[in-house]
Amino acid sequence: MRPIAPSLIALQQGLAQIAPKAVAVAVSDPRGSLAVVWPEEAPAIAKAVPARRREFAAGRHAARMAMRDLDVAEQAIPAGQDRAPIWPEDLTGSISHDGSSCIAVLARQEDFHALGVDVEPAEALPADVIDAVCTQHELDGLLALPSDARALHARRLFCAKEAVFKAQYPLTSCLFDFEALEITWAETTTHFTARFTRDVGSVPANATLCGQVGEAGGHMFALVAIGARVATENAEFPFCAMG
Repeated sequence: MRPIAPSLIALQQGLAQIAPKAVAVAVSDPRGSLAVVWPEEAPAIAKAVPARRREFAAGRHAARMAMRDLDVAEQAIPAGQDRAPIWPEDLTGSISHDGSSCIAVLARQEDFHALGVDVEPAEALPADVIDAVCTQHELDGLLALPSDARALHARRLFCAKEAVFKAQYPLTSCLFDFEALEITWAETTTHFTARFTRDVGSVPANATLCGQVGEAGGHMFALVAIGARVATENAEFPFCAMG
């Protein structure tokens, strides 16, 4: 792997600032030479194009760096039939990548039931995507912003929804479109609450998940953590509260 770029150092530092204390954060660069892929992982990319192989390998490399940060022995992370990572027993995590970065977050299941992370270029969301991503209420909120800020804020909405989807998926195995979530922001526009606009599996309409969005090193990122202990972050989410 190539030496880590300053922009990726900034990305890791920014993500670490919003991550709960028990969550390990690691980044890697998918643009360099192919990182090691373990035999159990290789079938997932047997027919993939080179760029996809590099992204997959860099994501697994980042996840194993996070394992080391948790003092856990490095292990394989195969992909399931749905392409989602199959995490080692007693661990939970999430991996994301854009064209120039891969990030992984990892925690022990005794601390968190699930994590969801997303990374995006800190750039305007293409105009032809915005209507598909946003609810009518969110579109109305965009129209209230200066015209030159709307598409970048739409990217924040996209990033937040991706992180929420990835956090809930290990618990529900449910797929849904963007309009199943509606985002509201705290005054800082970094903390957000995602409300389910309809039932998703056993998650009822109006259930919520909270998370944060940040920017660093030319990247935008979002993180959602579903706590496994009462009074921890999002521990009230269905299935999750435990004494």
